[in-house]
Amino acid sequence: MKKPNTRTICQVGVIAALYVALTTLNPVSWGTVQFRVATMVCVLPFLDKKYSPAVLLGVSLANAFSPLGVIDVAFGLGTHAAAHGLLVFGPGKRLPIFAKIVTLSLMVALSIGAELTMVYHIPYVMNVASLFLSTFVLLMAGNVIFAPMKRRGIL
Repeated sequence: MKKPNTRTICQVGVIAALYVALTTLNPVSWGTVQFRVATMVCVLPFLDKKYSPAVLLGVSLANAFSPLGVIDVAFGLGTHAAAHGLLVFGPGKRLPIFAKIVTLSLMVALSIGAELTMVYHIPYVMNVASLFLSTFVLLMAGNVIFAPMKRRGIL
């Protein structure tokens, strides 16, 4: 395996910090209705797998500040780790970006929807619909922002 260079290590740190900052500063990052702007950076591992550690680190650190604490870390990190295993490193790595965005949105909606239903006793279908929609919209926005940057060699 190739040893990461200084630029890659710095990028990972900056992206993880950006995820944490965008999550903790956004008042609707947690709770029954979520619109986590930081989700936009979750598209980065689909563009280049070297960003997977940054997103996983960002998700776990940001969720540690959640009102649900360790429960949110477990559900969030578990969901994203499974998605990366499937879509970044596993059998889904050759899927088109749109299919990856839909799959991650569905995985987040089903998993985090179950967490929110268990904790807040909100109907599961409402949680799934809300989470799928917000995650999908933000991942698509992230793709619109980051894909051209990747093509130009900025990322």
